[in-house]
Amino acid sequence: MPSMHSIPTIIVSNFAEAHIDFLGRCADPKEREELILSEAYHADRTLLWAGDPKLVFVSYPIAHANLIKERLNFQGSEHAFPENPTFYLCKDILREPSLIERIVNFAGRDRVVNMIPYAATLEFYELVAFLRSQHNLDVKTPETPEPKDFWLRDYIDTKNGFRSLASMWLNNAEELLTLGFSCYNMDQAIRVVDWFSKRGEACVVKADTGESGIGTVVIEAYTDSERPKVFERLKQDPYFANELIVVERFVPSRDQVSPSLEVRVPRLGQGKPEITYLSGQLFLNFGDFCGIQVDKSLYQASWYPQLAASGLLFAERLQEMGYVGHFDMDCVVQNDGHLYLLEINARRTGGTHVHEFARHFYGDDYIDKASFISYEAMDSGDITDAQELLDILNEYLLPINGDNRYGLVVTITRALHNHRFGCIAVAPTSDLALKLQQDVQAHIRRHKA
Repeated sequence: MPSMHSIPTIIVSNFAEAHIDFLGRCADPKEREELILSEAYHADRTLLWAGDPKLVFVSYPIAHANLIKERLNFQGSEHAFPENPTFYLCKDILREPSLIERIVNFAGRDRVVNMIPYAATLEFYELVAFLRSQHNLDVKTPETPEPKDFWLRDYIDTKNGFRSLASMWLNNAEELLTLGFSCYNMDQAIRVVDWFSKRGEACVVKADTGESGIGTVVIEAYTDSERPKVFERLKQDPYFANELIVVERFVPSRDQVSPSLEVRVPRLGQGKPEITYLSGQLFLNFGDFCGIQVDKSLYQASWYPQLAASGLLFAERLQEMGYVGHFDMDCVVQNDGHLYLLEINARRTGGTHVHEFARHFYGDDYIDKASFISYEAMDSGDITDAQELLDILNEYLLPINGDNRYGLVVTITRALHNHRFGCIAVAPTSDLALKLQQDVQAHIRRHKA
C-alpha cells in the first residue's frame, strides 16, 4: 500500500454546494444567483492547494491556470470541470461519465486516491460512496468526518454551536466571549436588541448559519422614534428565517483588528491537531470579508498565545468527538487589546490557498521569508478578459526581476465579468506587500484612463 504522501490527490472545489442552502434565502433571483456564483468563483484559487501534483475539480475553467503551472512550480497540477455546471459540483461529477473516468484514471494501478473537498457536504459523501461501490476505488478522505459525524461539522459551523461549546470547554469563556444570547425567533431577538439599545450599547444580530458577513447586521443604540424602522429592517431580512438567531454585544475595534487562526484536525489516532496559519482578516465594510494578511508580526501580538491555546483546545476536543479537517477561529481585538472569539468556520478557509501556496513555493519556514496580502476585491476597471489582465500585469507578476520574494500571484479571474479579480501580493515586508497591491491597483487605473 502506498504511503499517504504518495497517494494521488484530488481536490473537489464545492464552494457553491456548501453555501447554497443559506444563500438561497436571498429574495431577489438575480442577486441570489450572483451570490452563489461568487462562491463558485472562489474555486479558482484551489489550484494553489495541496502542493503538486494533483487533480482539481472546479465548476468553471480556470483561465490563468497555465500561469500558475508554469510560473509558480505547479506543473503537475491539472483541473477539470463539467460541461453543464450547476451549483452542485459533486452531482455534476456524478452525472458526467468523462469526469468519473478522469478520477479512475488518476487513481492509477493502485486504484487509490486522497479526495479533499472545500467542505464536507451530503453530495460529497454521495460521490465518495459511488466511487467506492461502483468503481472499486479506495477513496481516502483525510479532511472529512465519517458520515455518522457529519452533524458535528454542521453544528460547530453555527454561531450558536460555537458559543455553546466554547462556554463549556474554555475555562476563561467569560473573558473570551462577548455577552450574547441565542434567540428562537426574530421576535425574541428584537427584544434582546431593544435591551442592548436601552443600555446605550450597539449589538450584532447574526443568522446562525451566516456566511462572509451575509446575515450579520450591526444595530447601533437607537431612539424611540427610530425603533419601528430598526425592527422592520430585521423582520424583512430573509437570512434570519427559520433558524436560531444570535444577538451579541458589539465589540468596537478601531483598527478593525480581526485575527483568524486555522487549525488542521487529523482523524483520531492519526496525529495531533496543528495550527496551519494565522492571519489578519480584511474587510470592505463590517463583516464583508475580502481577504487576509499573513505576516510574521501577527505571531508576536500579545493576544496570540491565548488564541493559539483556545484553537488547539477546540481542535483536540473536536477530534475526540469525530471531527476531521480544517477549521478557522475568527476573532476581534477590542480597542483596548482584549481578544474576543467570535465563531468557527468548519472547512478550508479564506486563506488556506495563501498558506499552501507559500509552503509549496518557499518551504515550511515561509513566514520568515515573506509577507502576504490576499485580496479578492481588486478592481479590474474595464478589463473583463483574463489574458488581457495578465498581459497588463505582467511586469508585476511573481517573481519581479527574478526576486522570488516579490511579486503578484493572480488567484481569481472568473469574477472579471463583475470587474473584480483576486490576487496575493508577496513582498519581504508587510509595508512592501501593501505598496505592491496599491501599485497594481494604480497601474490598472492608469490603463483604464
